[in-house]
Amino acid sequence: MNTPEKGRSVLVKKTILYGSFVACLIFQFLIAESFLQNQKYFSLSKNFSIPYLLILLFLLFDTVLISQTVKNKPENVIMPLIFFVLSFLFFFKYGVLEAFLGSFLPSVYWFFQLLKSKSLTGNSLKINLKYNARPGLKALLLSISLVISVAVMFNSKNIESIDVGEWATKIAEKPIQQAIKNEEEKTIPEDIKSLNLQSIQVSNPQLFSVLNSFGVSEIPINFPSSEGITNNVTDAIKKSMSEQINKLVEPYRKYLAPTLALLVFGTLQIYGSVAYLIFSIISGPFLLLLKKLKFINIQKVQTEKEVIKI
Repeated sequence: MNTPEKGRSVLVKKTILYGSFVACLIFQFLIAESFLQNQKYFSLSKNFSIPYLLILLFLLFDTVLISQTVKNKPENVIMPLIFFVLSFLFFFKYGVLEAFLGSFLPSVYWFFQLLKSKSLTGNSLKINLKYNARPGLKALLLSISLVISVAVMFNSKNIESIDVGEWATKIAEKPIQQAIKNEEEKTIPEDIKSLNLQSIQVSNPQLFSVLNSFGVSEIPINFPSSEGITNNVTDAIKKSMSEQINKLVEPYRKYLAPTLALLVFGTLQIYGSVAYLIFSIISGPFLLLLKKLKFINIQKVQTEKEVIKI
């Protein structure tokens, strides 16, 4: 009488784990799609990083609980198959061939790493998730990073239209604005019209060096009054810098997509390392909590081992 009830309980728990795994992957790809549409490739905002990290953590725990409790070999392929289908749908807008290649290779790689984790678990006498589950978890993190990075490269048409000069000048805007403001404070109103790169060179050599390196040779502005001088000069310098940077970048735009994909991949791997570190710290207490809640059981099993002796 207890066996059917136990079987139903296991089925419910497996359904919860697989359902959670699918939901987390869907949310992860939705976050990635938003990341691609916003084209914020150069700065990963907290609107992306925080949800991305949290979902990675959920995926790690789901993957551990599923992979460590797999009993028959056919079940090993379920998670990689789910990953393949969802990543294929994620890539589908770029083309069928692109979708297949972008999703098949990471899925196969993850599948074999899961088998490696299962083998380590089978040969281990005690539960050691930090060691046994590491290959499968690391492969999952790498596969997710790879899928998003490849999507960045497939999105090359949008990437090539990015105004790199505008992005660079946004980073330099505050230092330039502060330097101009300092220069303005030193200059009496009657002399404001004579504000130029030479006066900036005297008052702020660092700013002059940056402007000169970007080919900014003049500030083409006449000031009718002292009102708004800081914003006017800053805008003029930003415009000149943006034009110079775009001229420098133009011959290399065809390399922008793969370079950016590599940068995104490296950044996402850092996020993955942080998620794995957090997982390693809380995995023990998490398993203890699941045991207290009777979601999992930890049993000791006697085994026989063959050895060769002379």
